[in-house]
Amino acid sequence: MFKNRKLSKNPLHYVYAIIWILLFGSIAYYVYSGAAFKPENGKIHLVAILIAWVVEYLGLTITSLLFLLYGIYRAIITVLDDGKKRS
Repeated sequence: MFKNRKLSKNPLHYVYAIIWILLFGSIAYYVYSGAAFKPENGKIHLVAILIAWVVEYLGLTITSLLFLLYGIYRAIITVLDDGKKRS
């Protein structure tokens, strides 16, 4: 999967990689802590209901790890260059 890729020389790719990890890490923490499923003002958001449905079947830990692993994957893909010349 990564054998044809090498580290990018563009420093902005590393910034994007950090943003990916922070974004999906915070989503993973938000799901794992259970705060996503607490109603605010008596209302619960539709996205929270959909995430809760997935979490009900996969479990909090596995869902959080999936979010975190996807963030790490996106960060790695952002940092690694595909080796093809772009015009």
